[in-house]
Amino acid sequence: MAAVGNTPPQYVFELTAVQAVRKFLAIDAQAEDIAAIYANALDPLYNTAEMTEDIIRYIENTLKFIASVEISDVDLLLESYQYYICNYENLQTKRNKKPLFRSLLKGQDYDKLRVYKASKALLVYVYGMRASTSPLKPETWTPAEEEEFQPIFELIMPKEAPPAV
Repeated sequence: MAAVGNTPPQYVFELTAVQAVRKFLAIDAQAEDIAAIYANALDPLYNTAEMTEDIIRYIENTLKFIASVEISDVDLLLESYQYYICNYENLQTKRNKKPLFRSLLKGQDYDKLRVYKASKALLVYVYGMRASTSPLKPETWTPAEEEEFQPIFELIMPKEAPPAV
């Protein structure tokens, strides 16, 4: 694809890392194993050389933050945060999903601060929720509604095979 050789944009990294946290909380597996799965999932689109270590650090930072505040439904919070990532650049700015001269999913140079930025963005979102300034996910929202991010969601949220009858 077009983005081979570059790292994911910040918001793609955040979507992937948040999904890794959701998976880590849902199943009994090592953070290293989950991080490797999600880093490898993006391999067809991006250079993921540093991705596994960065996802592990994001999982650790997120778990420390979650432990420090009272959150009743962590999975719902993380899903709402994914909606926010898809639709907003920050608390006041909606994301331009149809940029004029580039692809929304075009790879970028590696940012050594991406874990720090992602961790701080989640913190700002959660405190914004407490202050009623963060946008909340509509009850009916699903990742399938995010057409511009479908190539990413298809890699990090593969459709599971229906159960055998």
